[in-house]
Amino acid sequence: MAQQNESEYEFYVGPATHLEGASLAIDGTARIDGKIVGKVAVKHLIVGPGGCVQGDISGETAEVEGTVEDSLQLSGKLTVCASGRIRGNIKYGSIECMEGAKLVGEISTDWDADIETPVVSDRLEAFTASLGGTDDEAREELV
Repeated sequence: MAQQNESEYEFYVGPATHLEGASLAIDGTARIDGKIVGKVAVKHLIVGPGGCVQGDISGETAEVEGTVEDSLQLSGKLTVCASGRIRGNIKYGSIECMEGAKLVGEISTDWDADIETPVVSDRLEAFTASLGGTDDEAREELV
């Protein structure tokens, strides 16, 4: 994970900080090296190796090296590093998990967004082309 300087974040929670009962809306990047318990809406979330976020988390993207619990809902990419731990209801647009990452709970994505349903005639044309025949010949054989 790329290291950034604290001043490059719109919101930063240091390692010695414990914030409970929070309801945060952050338009930008938040880095959590301490602990937050509450509701967090953020564009990009970074949970550092010693960081912990518990509650309802929503946003576009996240990079997790620490711990996330309860619910995490992202429209974009979720990156879970080897030391990352996520437990709860996890929804994402795309995911990257390093070896050693732990995910426990209900994990889902928008399955239909990336899959195109093949048209039967396209499949038939491809099949008959592989056999060297025409669509009409294949239809006659099927009847």
